[in-house]
Amino acid sequence: MTQDILDSQTYVSSSSLYYLLQELVPTSIRVSHKLLDSSPSTSTSTAASTASTTTKITSTNTSSLFTDKDEPTTLDHQLSSIPKDLPGTVHVLDSSLLNNDEVTLRIESYGYNLGIKLAEILLYKSNNNGTKIVDILDIMKFVCRDVWKCLYNKQMDNLRTNHRGTFVLVDSNYKLISNLNSAKGINDTLSKSKVYLWLPCGIIRGILSNFGIESNVTAEITQFPAVTFNIHTSINN
Repeated sequence: MTQDILDSQTYVSSSSLYYLLQELVPTSIRVSHKLLDSSPSTSTSTAASTASTTTKITSTNTSSLFTDKDEPTTLDHQLSSIPKDLPGTVHVLDSSLLNNDEVTLRIESYGYNLGIKLAEILLYKSNNNGTKIVDILDIMKFVCRDVWKCLYNKQMDNLRTNHRGTFVLVDSNYKLISNLNSAKGINDTLSKSKVYLWLPCGIIRGILSNFGIESNVTAEITQFPAVTFNIHTSINN
């Protein structure tokens, strides 16, 4: 039997993946802060600012904003121009950009692109008999089982549907936020945790897009660290 080329590769440890995903939000804030600082002008219209967010993300030449200097990072080295943004600190999460469209759209797009690629890999590995998943409910089960197992080494805890294109997926202990704990209390923890949910929302939307399904995915923290994902599609199952 020929060995699957994917199974012959070295896998990234779950801890390394977790820490990498944890850094997506701080990095997105720093990138957005840099892009906005470098903008030649600032719009005074909130509507215009919101409408141009996606264009900025896709069209701005970020390579011109950062240098290629190989500088060592020390504990007193500012990671960005955000006040007190030093290595080992979480002051970047106090930025006013935390829930800004510039940041949330960036994080969601990371998840979306990851979801599209992840679906292709998982379908390739699991599709031994050549059967294609076409039923919407089976696709949601694929998200709950295969996708979540790959990303978080666990399955979703619950799946509900009204059989009219709306699905509710529940993860009773979402790993990406389970260890977050603000010194300012639970309300601050919840506030900072919400931005992390844009990543899995993007992943789910990307997975469904790979199957040709357009969707709107939102998430809410029901009882920390439990997360409920609400998925709306135009498909009646």
